[in-house]
Amino acid sequence: MAVATRPRIGRRPCLGAEDEGVADALVLIALGLRAGLPLVDALRHVRAGDVDADGTGSVGGELAAVVAALEWGLSTREAWSFAGPGWRAAAVATQLSEQTGAAAADLLEQASVRVREQRERASERAAARAGVLLVLPLGLGFLPAFACTAVVPVVATLAAGVLGAAP
Repeated sequence: MAVATRPRIGRRPCLGAEDEGVADALVLIALGLRAGLPLVDALRHVRAGDVDADGTGSVGGELAAVVAALEWGLSTREAWSFAGPGWRAAAVATQLSEQTGAAAADLLEQASVRVREQRERASERAAARAGVLLVLPLGLGFLPAFACTAVVPVVATLAAGVLGAAP
C-alpha cells in the first residue's frame, strides 16, 4: 500500500504541463475509468507513466499532487487546484460527474477534445499574429527602397522636364 504525502495547501506548480500532454493524459484517464478503475487509481496509473526525474512541471508531477490531495480526503475541486491551469477542463469534468452522476470518462474525452481545439486555435492566432508582425519590417525596409529607386527618379525626371520646358 502506497503512503501518500499531504500536499501543501496553496502550493502550485510554477509551470503548467503542455496542452498536448494534458489532452493525452485526459484520454488515458478516461480509458482507465472505462476499464472500471476509480478516479484516484486512474490518475495514479497515468501519473506513474509520466513522471520526470524531478517530478515538477510535467503531467505526472501535477497528477501526483492531485492524487495525493484526493487520498488525503480533499474534494475534487480542492484537489484539482493543486494542478496547473491546463487541468481546468479535467477539474470541471470530474466535478460535473460528481454532481450529476454523468459518466466521467465521456466528460474527460470531451475535455480532451476541447483542450486540443484550444491549442489549435492558439497556434492559428500565433501564426496570424506573426504574419501581421512581419509586415511592419518589410514595409519599413521595402517602402523606402521602392520610393528611392522608382518614385524619386520618375518625379525628378518629370520635374526636370516640366521646369525645363517652362518659358
